[in-house]
Amino acid sequence: MTRSGAPGLRTAVRAPLEVRLGRAAIAAFALFLMGGTFAHYLQDGPSRAIPAVILATALVALYVSASFPGLRRSRLSWVAGAMALLVYGPLPFLGEWWSAPGILLAATALGLLARPYALPAFGLVLLVEMAKSLALGDDPATALSWILTVAVASIPLAALTHFVETARVLYATRAELVAVEVAAQRARAMRELEGILGSRLDTIAARGHRVLDAADGEAESLRKELRDMLDVAREAQREMREFAHREQRLP
Repeated sequence: MTRSGAPGLRTAVRAPLEVRLGRAAIAAFALFLMGGTFAHYLQDGPSRAIPAVILATALVALYVSASFPGLRRSRLSWVAGAMALLVYGPLPFLGEWWSAPGILLAATALGLLARPYALPAFGLVLLVEMAKSLALGDDPATALSWILTVAVASIPLAALTHFVETARVLYATRAELVAVEVAAQRARAMRELEGILGSRLDTIAARGHRVLDAADGEAESLRKELRDMLDVAREAQREMREFAHREQRLP
C-alpha cells in the first residue's frame, strides 16, 4: 500500500525475502517450542491426543497469524485473551504436560502487545505460570525454574517477532520514499516539458505574427520567416526527443 498518494503506484508488492524468511522462522520456532507437547499427546490415548493436538495447532496458528501485519493493535489484546483461554482452559483436562503453551502466551505478551502493556502483561504471565506450577504440585524451586524456562524460551520468539515487524516497516518506508521520489521526478519532468514547449511555441507564434504582417510584402521575406518557423519547430522536435530519451534512462 502506498501512502504517498503518487498516481499509478498502487501495485501489489510481494514481501521481501528477509521478511518472508522471518515469518517462516517464527512459525518454525513456535512449532519447536510446542514439539514436546505434540510428541507427548500423540503417544497418549485418542481422548486426549486429538483435542490436545487441535488446541496446540490452534495456538501456534493464532500466534503466527497475529505476528503478521494487517492486524490492528486494538485487536491484539483480543488475541492475547483468546490465547490465555486456550492455554489455561484445557489445563484441568490435559494435565501438567499442557504447560508449554504458557511460553507462547508469554511471547504474545512481550512481542505483540503495545509497549505500555507488554512488560506488565509479560510479568503477569510469569506470575500465573508460577502459580500454575505450584498448583500442579511442584515445589517453589521447581516453580521458579519453570518460570525462568518460560522467560528464556519466550524472549527469543518475541525478539524475532519484533525483528520481522521492524524489517517489514523499514521495507514499507523505503517503498514509500521511492514512490515519493518517482512522483517528484514526474513533476520535474512535466515542468521541464512545459518549459520546452512553452518557449518554442512562443517563438513560433511570434514568427507567425511576423509572417502575417509581411504577407503583403516581398515573397523572399515571407519565405525566410517560414523557413525560420520550420527551423524552430525542428529544434523543438529535437529537444523533445532528447528529453524523452533522458527520461527513459532514469532508474
